[in-house]
Amino acid sequence: MIHESWKLRSCSRPLKRLIAVACLCCASLQSLQAAENAWFDIAYASITVQELTGHVHFLADDTLEGREAGSRGGHAAAKYIIEHLEEIGLQPAGSGKSYLQPFRGNSQNILAVLEGNDPALKKEYVLVGAHYDHVGYGNRRNSFGPFGFIHNGADDNASGVAAVLELIDALTRTEHRPRRSILFAFWDGEEQGLLGSTHWTKEPTVPLDSVKLGINLDMVGRLTNGRIEVGGTRCGNGLRRQMSSARLEDRAWLDFSWEYKENSDHWTFYQAKIPSIYVHTGLHDDYHRPSDDVEKINVDGIRLITGYLLEKVSELADAETLPTFRGESRMETPFTQRRVERPLPPLASRLCFTCDAVPGEPSKMQVKRVFNGESPLVPGDQIVAVNGLKIENAAMLETLALRSESLLQLTVERPGIEEPLELEVPLSGNPVHLGLSWREDPVEPQSVYITRVVPHSPAAQAGFQVNDRIYSVEGNGFVDRNELLARVQSLLAENASTIRFEVETRGVIRQIDVPLTPTHAPGSDSTL
Repeated sequence: MIHESWKLRSCSRPLKRLIAVACLCCASLQSLQAAENAWFDIAYASITVQELTGHVHFLADDTLEGREAGSRGGHAAAKYIIEHLEEIGLQPAGSGKSYLQPFRGNSQNILAVLEGNDPALKKEYVLVGAHYDHVGYGNRRNSFGPFGFIHNGADDNASGVAAVLELIDALTRTEHRPRRSILFAFWDGEEQGLLGSTHWTKEPTVPLDSVKLGINLDMVGRLTNGRIEVGGTRCGNGLRRQMSSARLEDRAWLDFSWEYKENSDHWTFYQAKIPSIYVHTGLHDDYHRPSDDVEKINVDGIRLITGYLLEKVSELADAETLPTFRGESRMETPFTQRRVERPLPPLASRLCFTCDAVPGEPSKMQVKRVFNGESPLVPGDQIVAVNGLKIENAAMLETLALRSESLLQLTVERPGIEEPLELEVPLSGNPVHLGLSWREDPVEPQSVYITRVVPHSPAAQAGFQVNDRIYSVEGNGFVDRNELLARVQSLLAENASTIRFEVETRGVIRQIDVPLTPTHAPGSDSTL
């Protein structure tokens, strides 16, 4: 079983070279810009379910006896990882110019580096790590039982190791190299109290202050409903934006959790005052049980996450600057997140009456109650047109009411009167031209997050959601919420037909075009 898994991995690399050449040939026929980005397409294409499956099956095989730190099975897992690194030709970064960093008897970290290409920035590192040990046969201290059976740890953490190995493979598929160096770490002794990563921070094999950001993969093998948990973005200003993606597959989304605990190796680097992010697909009933086995792994989900990391790690390694450590994040919990991101209450309707669709006549709305004594409407009136437009549905009435200045022109049919009446009906409040309210988050500068989307407004119809982030308007960034407000107000005053926003929704960056009906310039209402 062990030999067959290794053979499968070795034989697949030449095939992937052919795929890479094919992708490169296609790129040469495209534009110069596409050719410049061809390295990413080639690298992404090299991430395969076949190789990920091979990694997980080897590491979670019974013959490794649960990969307990320092054990025979743990050493077999280490040998497998090192052979993969040697095959690729990645530079060792352990002790004594080797891949290994021994500690505490028979335990051993594995470290390798992909050197950056910038003469100055290559001395800085983005660290990508995953622990490769598990709990062996399990006991009362480290297992939820039953004890005495092999705990293969397919999700915890053969999945994370597989993703990092395939990420390394992808990053070395072309001659492209990022500006910073990338330090890859496979930690031992995580299950015994983060021993391996803690040892490394005490005896680092590169200067500790040169590590600018850490990314920890732990349990990424159970992707469900597309949810990828990304924690730790509060550790540095702007990290949520840097970890968001415009390339994520449609079914995937990022859960930027504020939960940050002493439960994996990201915590070690937080204690060392290094911004540290973890990527995770969630706990489950098989956690630290013998039932955490390969047949329950979502390998296609690991492939998706590896592709996401290829994008983010390469971008972070190329960034002009990376955020500095923010210790206040330790005090920010999911409870804090719910309080801070609490949406505003719904905006009251501007209509001073209620109405329902007339049964069998969807183009008519019948007035039920009138709240404004100055309104010419009476209960029983049937509205057939608004501002000269024939009624199509109830939403149309609300939409036109939002944008009108102070009056609606209604055409109504009143029982007992043959001819339709033309009535000017007063509206409450100020016009709503866009339908958004927002706040700033000081941890995410040059952005705002949405606290209210007014139903039936242009923003709602364009697809805005509460807690979306706005990063730019008409292709231009902004310093703060006031500058964004001024730009939007200027566009509205110019009777712009459409406003384009760059928006992040649950980690996915997209463009939203909000079509507008020309109106007069907005007033000073807090909701545009």
